[in-house]
Amino acid sequence: MLRLSCIACGLTVPYKTSGGDVCPRCLVRDDRAVALIPTSDRPSPHAIGRLRILRRVDGQRHVMTLSGELDIASAQILEDAVSEACSARAKELVLDMAGIEFMDSTGLRALIRCKTLCEERQCDYSLTPAQRPVERTLEATGVPRSRLRFRRASSRPPSSPLPPARS
Repeated sequence: MLRLSCIACGLTVPYKTSGGDVCPRCLVRDDRAVALIPTSDRPSPHAIGRLRILRRVDGQRHVMTLSGELDIASAQILEDAVSEACSARAKELVLDMAGIEFMDSTGLRALIRCKTLCEERQCDYSLTPAQRPVERTLEATGVPRSRLRFRRASSRPPSSPLPPARS
């Protein structure tokens, strides 16, 4: 459904019932004309594939199951989530990459920055293998062997412990 929203106060009104293109709340309350902008509750085609992070904490072990796309639009979200886990005194952080469908160079840089952040906070950091297109990107850059530590792939359910990391 198409709506009009005020960026100043957050008021949202249905498009068809709006009396104009100026926020009535801001006009009455603040005596200022703030334009309403069209918004929609339908997902944008650009929203498909966004990064989703499912977090699971077991003591000081944090597992983040990632799905969607790790790219320029979502890299900061991952970095913030890892920073939050490290701030919560995680001793081990595992990023489950199996659900990542696409990753660009900014996503790769985010993985390396997350590793650095974990190292600074004495948190063990490892990844599980990703889908084949992402694995090819990692292999082409030489990153798995030189910078990131990968665990063996596992078909265990999310509540099961992950297998030990490979060196």
